[in-house]
Amino acid sequence: MIQSIKRALLILEIIARAGGSAKLTHISAKATLGKTTAHNILKTLHSLGYVKKGISTKQYHLGERILNIARTAGDDQELKRRLRPLLERISEKSKETVYLAVLSGDEVFYLDAVESTQMLRSTRPIGEREPVGGSAIGQIFLAFVPGLSERLTADPGESISDEVQKQVTRVANVGYSIAMEMLHPGLNCVAVPWRQGGEVQAAIGLSGPSARLSQEKLASYAVMMMKEVERSFHGD
Repeated sequence: MIQSIKRALLILEIIARAGGSAKLTHISAKATLGKTTAHNILKTLHSLGYVKKGISTKQYHLGERILNIARTAGDDQELKRRLRPLLERISEKSKETVYLAVLSGDEVFYLDAVESTQMLRSTRPIGEREPVGGSAIGQIFLAFVPGLSERLTADPGESISDEVQKQVTRVANVGYSIAMEMLHPGLNCVAVPWRQGGEVQAAIGLSGPSARLSQEKLASYAVMMMKEVERSFHGD
């Protein structure tokens, strides 16, 4: 047993059992550690993004990066199985690359993709991660996952620009996201939410060369994609 690892994991469990946030005095008492030792471990966890420290409350919170390694493979496989026909229909209608992504902590995680058969196309490696604020897919989660934007903005380690915040507000109003060469030069994207139980559980994205996908074309694809998402529920 490596004592420092054991203590760090114990501290994460203590914060989780306290409802996701706890003060240093509570953590050190529950872990039977001195405050200095507990503080040093928390400092390390904070620098790695596994805990965050409140400015006014002096509470330590579980960090977004905890969720980056906490996705349940079984649930992801079921989601991929269920939504694969939806991806294939959208790809067949658009002839572009279509992909499925989920929120994983403070990142977007790509679960599945149907690539375009056209010679000039975009690719989306399954298992790839991207910052949540850097893509059309990410803006779907920022717009529709309650509290996500506020949490990331409040974290000194994160950076969501005013321009992205404006785009997120627009996404919340129109129901879909468009990114014109936002993350990758020469590549335009559109994304729509997929909900279960009224909550956004995933996002469906479509991308291709900017020379082929104008903003007007992407907007028309967004309408088609939302109709296909609705159809997928009627077909369940």
